[in-house]
Amino acid sequence: MEKNWTPGSKAFRDHLIITFPIMIVCWGLCVILGLNGITKADHAWINLPYVIGAFSTTIASYIALKKNGEVKGFKEWLKNVFDVKQSVWSYAAVIALVAVDTLVLCLSGGFTMAAPVYMIILMLPIMLIGGGLEEAGWRYITFPWLEKKFGFMPAALIMGLIWALWHLPLFFIPGVNQYGENFFAFIFGCIALSFMLGAIRKITGSVWLCVMMHMLTNAVPVSIGYDFYGVRAQLITMIVMAAVTTVWVTLAKKKRVCE
Repeated sequence: MEKNWTPGSKAFRDHLIITFPIMIVCWGLCVILGLNGITKADHAWINLPYVIGAFSTTIASYIALKKNGEVKGFKEWLKNVFDVKQSVWSYAAVIALVAVDTLVLCLSGGFTMAAPVYMIILMLPIMLIGGGLEEAGWRYITFPWLEKKFGFMPAALIMGLIWALWHLPLFFIPGVNQYGENFFAFIFGCIALSFMLGAIRKITGSVWLCVMMHMLTNAVPVSIGYDFYGVRAQLITMIVMAAVTTVWVTLAKKKRVCE
């Protein structure tokens, strides 16, 4: 996949049209069951619609791209998602952004050491399934199309809102991490991460680096227990990360123009 590749309008549209109905049906079922006292904790089979809902954007990515001729088949799609041959500096940029994001969250909301730091590394394979593969849809298709049409800042903001909306049913499903938590704080967190992931996608052209960043941001709280659902902490972090990434993208663009 070329660095500056963006999907066509039909692929963008089809991805959203497929993603949200799958999510609504699967997670909606989980919500309805939960309201009637039938939860994941007591009924393991509920994990099936829950997991399918979580993979709605990933499933929709392949269907939309294949349908519109953007990929020839599953092998090409998989190769584009797992484009792991990136520069050392690109990997360093991912780690640096996650470190800054974590630092700001800790300074603005406080933290506790919940587990040894090496647990972050051990949790990465789990977080590939538990969030990372969402990027096969959101940063492979949705963000690049929005960025081409509206520019970096509006695209990152819109993407963050779409992403938060997609997560909304989780706040009503007993037994998941988001259940009963503050959705407004989560919106700010989604926007902050949307700016980070958008910057990585735009500058490196890599979907895999976005997958890796998502994995890391999900794994870090296992070790460093910051106030993930604190409105103040997430609002401050959103502002800081939006500023940092926008400056980075602007400087990178100017550098390319001068080359």
